[in-house]
Amino acid sequence: MSSSPLPLTLNDTMAKGISLAVTRALRDTFGVDVTADAPEYGEGMVSLAGDVSGIIAMVQQQLEGTLMLSISFEVVRDLLPQVVGKSVTITPEMVGDTVGELTNMIFGQVKSELNQRGHQIKLGIPCVVTGKGHFVSQFHRGRYMIVPFRLDGHLFQVYVALHGGGA
Repeated sequence: MSSSPLPLTLNDTMAKGISLAVTRALRDTFGVDVTADAPEYGEGMVSLAGDVSGIIAMVQQQLEGTLMLSISFEVVRDLLPQVVGKSVTITPEMVGDTVGELTNMIFGQVKSELNQRGHQIKLGIPCVVTGKGHFVSQFHRGRYMIVPFRLDGHLFQVYVALHGGGA
């Protein structure tokens, strides 16, 4: 017997879960602490600036969504020597792979927390978009949430958009 999933909404509870997932992933992987700013909520199109964005589809029975980590090349380049060594030359491919892995780690923690509360979220296919100063735009007209983070004075963002359902 399968019960219907609880509707997923963009709210401060979800923002807190994202904040915890991001701070854990960066602390556990790189030994750094990040600060989350207050989440921003909106509706319609939004563009995020960044050099590297990890994007994962969030799928639930009655809705689809997107979780995106948008971060600068420089921030990731400065973090990587802590795990690969200072003598290794950091390439754009390494930065892309790192952002993809961080996005998977963050989404995995968020998904686990949401599913423990009965939301039945499934993982979509992840991808990484790179390019100096690129913009990733979502074309849906629904609600979104942006959770901004700061690391050594640099801003990066996690964006979540929901399409359909209880957005």
